[in-house]
Amino acid sequence: MMVEITSHWNDVTDKEKWATRRASFVAKLSATKAVWFPPKPEATAKKAGATAKKATKRATRKTTSGAKKRATAAKKATGTKKVTQPVGAKKA
Repeated sequence: MMVEITSHWNDVTDKEKWATRRASFVAKLSATKAVWFPPKPEATAKKAGATAKKATKRATRKTTSGAKKRATAAKKATGTKKVTQPVGAKKA
């Protein structure tokens, strides 16, 4: 008798089983939403434009920062420094 009660409680508290059910429910819900309420073309176009703009901005930023890093590394490698007073010049 006691075994039957505990086995029912184990089914209720099984997190993996509930996670699987939740994932299945969410997938069905999103599929149904897409069928019954399809996205409007204007909204889709705006979203695609915004995504493209973000991607372009990110790529530009990465390229310029990479160029700056390479220039800094090249300066360090050659050992060029800002000279405040030329060698051999006398102080006044």
